[in-house]
Amino acid sequence: MMELTENKKEKGIWKLPKNVRQIGEPGSSTRILIEDYAYTYLHQMAEQNLTCMKTAVLLGNAEDGRICIQAAVEADMGQDQKKWFTNEQWRDVFAEVQQWFSGLEVVGWFLSNPGFPVQLTEELRTLHEKHFPSDKHVLFLMDVMENDADFFIKSDVGLTAAPGYYIYYEKNDTMQAYMSEQRGGAGIEPEGILRDRAAAKFRSVMMEKKEQNSQKKMLTFLYTASTFLVLVILVIGVTMMNNYDRMTNMETAIHQISQTLDQESTGQNQDTLEQQATEENQEALANQEAAGIAAEELGDARSNEDDAEAAGDDGEGTAEEAAGEDTEENPTEDPENTSSGENATEPQRYEVRKGDTLLGICRNWYGDETKVGEICALNGLDNGDHIYAGQILLLP
Repeated sequence: MMELTENKKEKGIWKLPKNVRQIGEPGSSTRILIEDYAYTYLHQMAEQNLTCMKTAVLLGNAEDGRICIQAAVEADMGQDQKKWFTNEQWRDVFAEVQQWFSGLEVVGWFLSNPGFPVQLTEELRTLHEKHFPSDKHVLFLMDVMENDADFFIKSDVGLTAAPGYYIYYEKNDTMQAYMSEQRGGAGIEPEGILRDRAAAKFRSVMMEKKEQNSQKKMLTFLYTASTFLVLVILVIGVTMMNNYDRMTNMETAIHQISQTLDQESTGQNQDTLEQQATEENQEALANQEAAGIAAEELGDARSNEDDAEAAGDDGEGTAEEAAGEDTEENPTEDPENTSSGENATEPQRYEVRKGDTLLGICRNWYGDETKVGEICALNGLDNGDHIYAGQILLLP
């Protein structure tokens, strides 16, 4: 039987047993406690036949603020609720109570109706108010198919479902012996050996809680580590993208600068070459004009000398004869012939082609390389290899 803790100075103070399993939220109202053997007996009785209803009378004691159920006696009342709790049925129940649980009182009743929800119907309410009128009587409904069970207790508004209850564990030899007798002796433990079921279940519950806490901690750690890893990967990805964009922009800028420099260098080289070609052409034209002027002056000087000699020798026969002989041997040049001779001495213009060299030009025009120096002198070239395509050269 359940042990109550009393204080001599404050009589009536009660404490819960040490090994207790809470079902629901019992709250601060009347507490309902059922011993583990009694609960197991009711559950096994309901599972014996899932096609019919099972009823039992709950035994224990009730005091202010608590109802303790320590035993249960099966009541075979059939399936017709209108014929339940007759005088004959109560007589059989009390005979069982006197035989096994003489020190306990009736604190309520039990009903198992497999496949039907745990709900209070009008028929059940009427049966309870008629046969269990006390405020300390409870109704325990169970559906083993759905593994659902609830206690109902009287309140200010009538019979209502209790918010929760307790299953407590202690040594209950009387209920254990009654269960063994109902099963025909099956499941009786060897004499002298009684397992401490409360301690075993308590340890089992504590181990389950410890495992659950360990799993929660591990899951929390894994979640935190995964979140941190994802953040690191995101930061690395963003950094790489920024670096890639910077490298791309830098490469583009370097390429643009290189193109600009190449264009400026090409433009400067082209301008330099054009300027050099212009200067060389102007120098060649100046040399050509100077050569033409010198040739004209030379021709004029020779013509003047011939006229002066002819005028000084008019009276002398010997001179005339000599002049005549000289005239016959070297007749006076025709102005046209003189003009053609003068044209023959003028430099020729030649446009340099791609691949030309001064040596090649001399060989093509003169058949040898003797005129290279004259060509350089006539065109003002310090180096005969510095010629380019399109350049105008004067050839002697």
